[in-house]
Amino acid sequence: MASTVYLGRQPVLDRQRRTYGYELLFRQGRENAAFFDDPDDATRCLVERTLLEWGIEHVLHGRVGFVNVGAGFLISGTYHLLPSDHMVLELLEDVDYDERVIKVILEAHAAGYRFALDDITHAEQVPDPVMSIVDIVKVDVLQVDRTRLPELVSRLRVRAPRAHLLAEKVEEIEDFEECTKLGFDLFQGYFFAKPELLSRTARPVNSSAALALLVEMQRPLIDITKMEELVTGDPTLAFRLLALVNSSHAGLTQRVNSVHHAIVLLGIEHVRQLATLLTMASSVHTNQEIVVLAATRARMARLLAPKGAESSAFTVGLLSVIDTIFRAPMADLIRELPLSVEIADALLGRGGRLGVLLDTIRAYEVADIDKLDVLWPDGIEPLRIAFGDAATWADGFRRQIVAA
Repeated sequence: MASTVYLGRQPVLDRQRRTYGYELLFRQGRENAAFFDDPDDATRCLVERTLLEWGIEHVLHGRVGFVNVGAGFLISGTYHLLPSDHMVLELLEDVDYDERVIKVILEAHAAGYRFALDDITHAEQVPDPVMSIVDIVKVDVLQVDRTRLPELVSRLRVRAPRAHLLAEKVEEIEDFEECTKLGFDLFQGYFFAKPELLSRTARPVNSSAALALLVEMQRPLIDITKMEELVTGDPTLAFRLLALVNSSHAGLTQRVNSVHHAIVLLGIEHVRQLATLLTMASSVHTNQEIVVLAATRARMARLLAPKGAESSAFTVGLLSVIDTIFRAPMADLIRELPLSVEIADALLGRGGRLGVLLDTIRAYEVADIDKLDVLWPDGIEPLRIAFGDAATWADGFRRQIVAA
């Protein structure tokens, strides 16, 4: 059954009440509300499952888009996939402006990104380095005593000399008139329009397109340029890849800012495997549990593989479910994929060291002790440890990419 994705959109108007842009809001359903524990997760969901689902031009109609961002989303580097000429990154009021966060903000500003400050009620809320570069300061006029507004506006003009001032939560005509007289440049609130709820049926990736991408990724002579071209050719895949490699369970000590950067840091083979996993996850027929099973098998196979065969073992585990995902016989799919003979034989049940490893993992999944005694005479403990690690890794993948 097709799923539905939702997006909230509220206009931002100028002094002549013309539409300057839209604030884009995470929404979960028809009730036009949002409930979430982690604002960074909400932002990732907003970008991935709505902006990339609709297309930014279709949502904004040539206007500016405002997207709420927290420190985690900025540090992850995934904001790079948003076009700097169309989007304003709106810093949430609870951002902790430590040295790392300020550095990321200044780097993004130098790269052409614009910033807004959300829910400002005091002129000293935000440190000078950030105030000096912001383009828009949003003042919550409901939370500021009206007798303080003139002083606040005056002080903000000094601290953020290049910024437009935006009066948010303008709910009455009197509010608009007063804020206009005080010199506000932009306005937002229920007086103009409540957030509009947009919805559409999610568009999963066509299985044939996903398989074609999978074929290209498995070519043995693929280079960095071709891999980058394949991944960035699908904006959703690029977004998901960067979100995954920047997640805590990926193990990197530095932020990855681009697909090219990911390939350089992780290597073509690692990115190929992650991109393959993500491509499988996006196929039209994919059940998330099947993809989590593939991720678990792949990780477990890598951990148990003989030295030098780790990458091939990961691929065998990963592709062991493609017949279910693409609803085609494994033999037919193997003929289309440019795989090594050893990997193909393992997937087709023809034995070999990788075939034995895959059979071992399958036997462990169903607790077939008699079969395990034959296939893995070294005892159950290494399998238990590898499975625990693999299950944790796959669950991290589920949380980052697959789960709604």
